[in-house]
Parts: sequence; structure tokens; C-alpha cells
Amino acid sequence: MSAHESEWTLRRLHAGELALSDAARVRAHAASCTLCGGVLRGIESNQTHFEQEHPYERFEAGVARALERRQRLEAVKPMPRRWVTTAMALAASVLVVVLARPLLQQGPGWDRSKGNGDVAELRIGGGPGPQREARPDTPEALEPGERVMLGYKAGTHRYVAAVSVDAIGEVTPLHPESGTSAPVEPGSDVRWLQGSWELTGSGAERVVLVLSDEPFSVESLVDAARRAFASANGDVARMPSLAVPGAQTHWVLLKP
Repeated sequence: MSAHESEWTLRRLHAGELALSDAARVRAHAASCTLCGGVLRGIESNQTHFEQEHPYERFEAGVARALERRQRLEAVKPMPRRWVTTAMALAASVLVVVLARPLLQQGPGWDRSKGNGDVAELRIGGGPGPQREARPDTPEALEPGERVMLGYKAGTHRYVAAVSVDAIGEVTPLHPESGTSAPVEPGSDVRWLQGSWELTGSGAERVVLVLSDEPFSVESLVDAARRAFASANGDVARMPSLAVPGAQTHWVLLKP
């Protein structure tokens, strides 16, 4: 009897990310395997339910408001060096995501758990294809118009914050935008940060989510991200962990 397919492979099949030969093999296996077939049907059902409950049009007004806010902020900031024209434009909207729990063991090297019961997830959606989850250990290519959303289950930690760093070292606080790290929402389910983000421009962008026991300032997180970028000689894809307390998860996204 052949081995079961991982949920990650089945999600890639559903998203149309597998090569034709691999897709045919995995689909044939799922058709003959009760367990894998059930997981694939669950993925398809969850996607259909989400799109019915949260149509894309609901987010457009939030994106427009975020763009206006970003433009107002840029208008009062000093102009950066002339080569910063490719810097990220950040658009936020309110988005709530309901995900099915994993039903099969994930592929090697992919583990949402960060210890102490922590879980971190980055979800991509809003484009022409179905939503998908990015792996922390593998750069993920974005399609034009796609947005990202961040989720967590805090375990024993009590505070959460997130930032992004683009290819020229521009650091943007994602959540919260200022002040100190936010209190986590308790519960056994994954909690999603209030908003989704569209990362524009081109090149790689690193997104970092931090869960900590004690609050820390957003400014210190931004400074730590800048130091990590400098220590990687300006290569955002090779940045080390940030010098802040707590458990952190990194994703590298490749913008079109």
C-alpha cells in the first residue's frame, strides 16, 4: 500500500501548484485512499465555506482606507534616498479566517509549533487562486494582488507583534503599528491579527511574528529588524533571528 500524502501536498494540489504529472498522481491516490480523499474534500469544503462567508468584495473598502492612511503618513515623512522608489506600499483590511485543523502529518521540516504550545501561521489569499499557507522554511512566491494574513496560538506567551522587512531594508510594523506589543487573545484556536496586508514593489520581503512573555516596544522590534538586515549585508533572505525576547517565526515572500 502506498504512503499517505501530506496535507501540504494536498493543499498544493488544491491550489494548482503541483506539476501536471505530480498532480495526476496525487489526485489518483486521493481518489483511492479514504484518508487522503477525506482530507482533500475537507480542504475544498473549507475553502468554499470561507469564500461564501467572507467574499473578496468585503475587503476592498478596508484596503482603500489603508492606502489613504499610508499616503497621509508618507506625505509627512522625510523623503528617503532616491533608490527607495521600490519600497513596499502596505494596504490593510479586516479579515477573519477560519481554518480546519491539520488532519495529516505535515511534510518534513514544516512545523507550525514553536514550542510551549505556540503556533504561528501566514496565510496568502485575495488573488486568482485559492488561499494557501506559507511555510517558514521555504520562500513563497506571491501573485499580483495577493495579500497576507498572520495567525497565532500563543501557548504560554502573553504578547504578540509583527513586522516586515523589504529588500532595501525598509522595516514596517504590521501589528501593532506603534506603542508596545499587543496582548494575545487566549484560546485553543488560532487567532488572526486584525488585518491583511498587500506587499507591493518587487524582490523578497521577510515577515516576522514574535510571541513573548513580557511586553516590548514596537520601536525596539523595528530596531532589531534593522540590525538583523545590516548583519546579513542587506540580504533580506539571509537575515538571522531578531535580537528580541520570545519565540519568533520568519517567512520570506517573493513579490512579483
